[in-house]
Amino acid sequence: MELSEVLTKIGLNEKEAKVYLALLELGPATAYRIAPKAGIKRSIAYVVLESLQARGLVSVVPQGERKLFVAGDPGKLLGELEQRKELYKRFLPNLEALYADSSRKEKPQVQFFEGREAVYSLYEKIYESKDVAFFSTIRDILSLFPDFPKKLNEKALEGRVKVRELLTFGPSDLAYAKTMRHNVFFQQRFAEGIGEFFTDNCLFDGQVAFFAFDPFLYAVLVRSDGVYKSLKTLYEFAWTSAVPYDEAIKKPLS
Repeated sequence: MELSEVLTKIGLNEKEAKVYLALLELGPATAYRIAPKAGIKRSIAYVVLESLQARGLVSVVPQGERKLFVAGDPGKLLGELEQRKELYKRFLPNLEALYADSSRKEKPQVQFFEGREAVYSLYEKIYESKDVAFFSTIRDILSLFPDFPKKLNEKALEGRVKVRELLTFGPSDLAYAKTMRHNVFFQQRFAEGIGEFFTDNCLFDGQVAFFAFDPFLYAVLVRSDGVYKSLKTLYEFAWTSAVPYDEAIKKPLS
């Protein structure tokens, strides 16, 4: 079995595996050298290197005006495998409960997305829906996918999608809200009380998406009529009691 195949089987995608192996062979190198070695375009190499950096598998060493990329210890992959194993064990009872629920005509479906490209593909799926409801922290998505909120806002302003965002009274959420434009198709409200959302969550098209950013980037998509309706009911309760945007921006932070 090729080393690249081994790496893809334990968690890297094909491009990540090629770039990481190229770096191991080259030693410290620029993206200009890495791209042809990995057999990919240089523009793609930068995206993949950024993804590997987020996983701790690549570091950057400045050298004058250039950036040298350095491969990290392969042992980090073992740590990721252990984290995924623990994560799966933690959610296994929930997944088994969904699987065992045969009382409905259609069994629930659960899909797992891991890594930058896979997670962004789920955000693009949300972008194509007609009615979306977020309850989330904006901090992580802005740092990883800064274009997505703006794209969704522009689509809503054109009346092509209805968007509601339930945020918290944190400084980053309030600052973000002020950058968005509002109309009947794009509304924001703020949950009162102490606390924050630690994940980005979305209800859309009868589905529920959960996005997590720490300790690694992944998302879970649940297609279940019962789960969707239950969370939608909770969302409506929270939305009704939340503070509208126009009032929230005038409210002093506690």
